[in-house]
Amino acid sequence: MPSFVPLGIADYSGNSERGFVQFTYQIADNNAKELTLQIRDGSSVIYEEKITDANKLKQGEHIWKWDGFDSGGILDTAKLTQYENLNLYTIGVDNSNNYSRKKLDFSMRYDEVKWVDVKVDKNSKRIDVTLRVNLKDGGVRGVECKEVIHRDHLNPGMRTSKKVCPWDKIPQEALSYYGKSPIKNRTKSFEELKKMALEGINKYWSRHSNNIGKGVNINGEFYELYVNSLIFENGAKAPEITFLTNKEAGRSRNWELSRILFYNVGYLFYDEWKSLSKNRSLYKNKGWYYENGDEEDFKMTSAHEVGHEILLKYGGHRYSKSHKGSSTILTQEDKNIPLPKKGEIDLMKYYDNYYDKTRTVASVKDVLGLLWLTKLKLK
Repeated sequence: MPSFVPLGIADYSGNSERGFVQFTYQIADNNAKELTLQIRDGSSVIYEEKITDANKLKQGEHIWKWDGFDSGGILDTAKLTQYENLNLYTIGVDNSNNYSRKKLDFSMRYDEVKWVDVKVDKNSKRIDVTLRVNLKDGGVRGVECKEVIHRDHLNPGMRTSKKVCPWDKIPQEALSYYGKSPIKNRTKSFEELKKMALEGINKYWSRHSNNIGKGVNINGEFYELYVNSLIFENGAKAPEITFLTNKEAGRSRNWELSRILFYNVGYLFYDEWKSLSKNRSLYKNKGWYYENGDEEDFKMTSAHEVGHEILLKYGGHRYSKSHKGSSTILTQEDKNIPLPKKGEIDLMKYYDNYYDKTRTVASVKDVLGLLWLTKLKLK
């Protein structure tokens, strides 16, 4: 079954993909004087081309290629996959002014995933990507109190209860050092965190003049690319967003066995604090520290975690789970790849130091992979 990739974006291995739909038309009996080819939805014309090359009007079989753009210079995969009555309609006229009209029905459907649409405007050199993701509410951790029943062993009939809360574990040293009260109720709703996550995906997966990515070069032409992400039940597999405080910070991940995106805030615990120097504040505070809630870091983490599903569908398990070769697969330890001192920092790689968020962006290869995922099959 023939396939078609917008702009002919190559696959992960660099193999060329067909960036056009190829049709064969037959001129029988006599040479044609005129020939008009139309791509239509029913009777509505999407694209029209008049054949003027005399060699392509001669009797015999000829090939015609359509790159998916409409008459206004727009290629929109959302529309192409939703048309119900796509057809190639030909109007031929011979030298005796005899008309011949023929119609070939066909359809276009997504071949790789169904959660990405791309709209290419070759006039303004702009690409808009719609990315649907299945972000869910993972609730809250670290604010739940419980009643603990204590039984007096000397007096078996005597029982007392005590309310125990997660913040009871925070030592006075940490409370005095930071001078802040523990968070006892979530300070950001799921709706707020969801909005931040989508903003992060849009920001770090886009490449345009407003970020370090600037754009992408495709077939010798430079395009600015904008991603717009949406929540959709059948979207790309994505983590549950979880608000966490008053316990050990959670590590976000997005793979088959566990999908969770943590918003860590307030007092948090570092389990290996005893191995630190006794002069460190973290040691003096018995492993507790205070996080104000880095919204930009949460946005970048959201883009990174959702990116794992993109990399999986584009390049496979190893490409995604090894962070493009920069970490081990099982333990997720980084391989001490130096953080670039200037220029772009790859959103999906691990480095020996933490990201400079102002220089972090999805790489050209991965963004083009997002476009490749809009590959269409023809029937």
